[in-house]
Amino acid sequence: MSVLALIHSVVCYATPLSSMRQFSGPRAPPPSPVLAHVYGMHNIYTGAIRLLAAYNIDNRELYLLACLSFAGNLFLNGSELFIWKTSRLYEARFPLVTATVGFCWMVTQSKQYLA
Repeated sequence: MSVLALIHSVVCYATPLSSMRQFSGPRAPPPSPVLAHVYGMHNIYTGAIRLLAAYNIDNRELYLLACLSFAGNLFLNGSELFIWKTSRLYEARFPLVTATVGFCWMVTQSKQYLA
């Protein structure tokens, strides 16, 4: 999932307007390169945190930071869908599923990785 975040950040910079298709809900702002670049930078941070945590899986602080990155991503996409209505369920389904699975996996498996 971290590699997908990094790939999407490249897409946000290479084709900024088409990369913002996720935000096409009824109250979505018009797509702009600035918004795509901010979203791309968000993906760079989360992808880097998750890659570092994956390579240092027994580091408690990195593990917690990666877990929080999934929770933050879940909050971001959930609030865009349900509160701000800038996203539609069809476009938000993949980020919501991956953030939910990643967060739940990290919470339930923490005892295995953190001795």
